[in-house]
Amino acid sequence: MKVEVWKVPGIKVPAPNERVLKVLMSPEVTNTPRLTILFSIISPHSTTGLHTHEVDEFMYIVAGRGESIIAGERSEVEPDVLLHAPAKVQHEIRNLSDETLKLFCIFSPPLKPQGFFERATEIAKSVRS
Repeated sequence: MKVEVWKVPGIKVPAPNERVLKVLMSPEVTNTPRLTILFSIISPHSTTGLHTHEVDEFMYIVAGRGESIIAGERSEVEPDVLLHAPAKVQHEIRNLSDETLKLFCIFSPPLKPQGFFERATEIAKSVRS
């Protein structure tokens, strides 16, 4: 299966956590039952906000620079860095630059659609139908 990321529509999350979420693969969109793949485009000087998930999240920094906070531990992030936020552990990615920060995120097991992620899932499903 080929996914052209630039063609996948996303949902814009408003400030203060301004970013675009694109669901690339999930049980609901592509019938991939074991994982969810999400692309997150974080606006300059924005953040994901401190949050948790019920599943593990792996975040690969594709572009941009910033800071991660995972379980209270801060570290700088830049391209070619891989981060792991275990299930139920608070984490956040902050874009501290004037450029866009792009994250390739894998959730295992799959993330259950809710909130903005649910809206992004519905948009991705409508395009694939």
